[in-house]
Amino acid sequence: MTIEVLSESAVVVGATAADRNKAIDIVGSLLVAEGCVTSAYIGQMQQREEIVSTYLGNGIALPHGTNESKDFVKRTGLAVAQFPDGVEWGEERAHLVIGLAATSDEHIRVLARLATILGDEALCHRLGSTLDAGEIHRTLTATATDDAPPGNGHPARSDEVALALTITNPHGLHARPAANVVDRVRPFEAEVSIHANGRKANARSITALLGLGAAVGDDVRIVARGADAESAADAVAAILTSNTEG
Repeated sequence: MTIEVLSESAVVVGATAADRNKAIDIVGSLLVAEGCVTSAYIGQMQQREEIVSTYLGNGIALPHGTNESKDFVKRTGLAVAQFPDGVEWGEERAHLVIGLAATSDEHIRVLARLATILGDEALCHRLGSTLDAGEIHRTLTATATDDAPPGNGHPARSDEVALALTITNPHGLHARPAANVVDRVRPFEAEVSIHANGRKANARSITALLGLGAAVGDDVRIVARGADAESAADAVAAILTSNTEG
């Protein structure tokens, strides 16, 4: 998917920005220059960031517009700006800022592809410091390989709770619901994983959750183990079956 929506001209290295908003201005302007969005979309990216951070971990941020911004999107596209010195992104620093614009739910597949690539900490560090924009482009447009372990096949434990359900949240495991899952399971004493599309993701990792590529209508299995297993599984299920992003 990324090979269709990320052009070499939409990748820049060695950028600098005083703050998060300036960084979003840079990737937003790249999306405008690529003919993906109108300039009004940049403001929508800023607004979404105020609602919930799009920082994914490993020095990566993925800003994109709000649900109301689709009128400003001409076609699905990506733009990448590298900041070697980093940009403050909440309590973290982003070195690779990837702007996303999407015309439909195809962006979920884009997010899944990016998450698969960017889940590698060493790779993220390299992309955040390379002097070669082509290396970033080649990495993000490389052919995907499905080497993730299967989502099932282990024996149940006595402290295990498993829930099977169909995602009815209209936004699937898009960035905001994924962030909500991570936030919701944080206080529980439990290991929680979500199984979908033949893959397994740690519910405490936004990157791993996005890598599932799970969308509305997909069947998933929530597995929790530990003292708070039941409560943790129920909390995740509530998000996946919500009628809103939260």
